[in-house]
Amino acid sequence: MKDVVVLMYCKDGVLYPVALTNEQNEMLQFSAQLFQPLKVVFDKPQGQAINLLEGKQNETLRINK
Repeated sequence: MKDVVVLMYCKDGVLYPVALTNEQNEMLQFSAQLFQPLKVVFDKPQGQAINLLEGKQNETLRINK
C-alpha cells in the first residue's frame, strides 16, 4: 500500500474504515494537501492497514446526519 491519507470513523472508541468512491478519495487526497505539511505521529501507530476490497464483501455502516 502506498502512503496516503485515509478516513476512519470512531464509534465507542473503535476505529472503522470509511469506504470512499474513487472520486471521494481523490477529493480527500486533494483536501489533505491544504494542510501540508501534515504532522504524522509515527511513534503512536493505531494498527495495521489491510485492503478490505480483497476477498469477500464486508459489512458497512451508513452514517446519516
